[in-house]
Amino acid sequence: MASSGLTGKSNVVIALRHTKDLNLNSILDELNIDSGIDWSFGTGANAANVLFHDQRSTDDTGETIDVYEGGSETTAFGDALTMEAIKLLYIKNTHASLTLEILGTADTAIGICADPSDIIELPPGGIFLWTCPTAAGIDTTTNKNLKLASKTSGTITYDIAMLGLD
Repeated sequence: MASSGLTGKSNVVIALRHTKDLNLNSILDELNIDSGIDWSFGTGANAANVLFHDQRSTDDTGETIDVYEGGSETTAFGDALTMEAIKLLYIKNTHASLTLEILGTADTAIGICADPSDIIELPPGGIFLWTCPTAAGIDTTTNKNLKLASKTSGTITYDIAMLGLD
């Protein structure tokens, strides 16, 4: 049975203050960015009907998540992961010292990078957030693989969330 609703918001907040003392005065430079997407249930722009999230670990041989056919991957409701298009990808490297490699699965990588063999390196504590709120999202029926691996020997932990269309 398909889910009947999915709503929420993905949001980025950056609030930074930088000061410099000059003689008797202080200069303040402030950066305030609050940008987000309100998501609704469905198939149009800013809409999705599949949510997958997990806390995982892998080593330097890595693991590949088949976003389209899922294999043994399931949603929180126990439904097989079958995402035909991806609209949001969030990954946080929760490891204290190892670097997490994302993507790099040759010609079957999900279409986030122009070159499917590109690898994104996420340092310890680093966060990767990518969104595509268009009605179509990024097709994952052919380019369906999301590879994650530790850059060096060792087991690495990470959090992952994906939002898309079934």
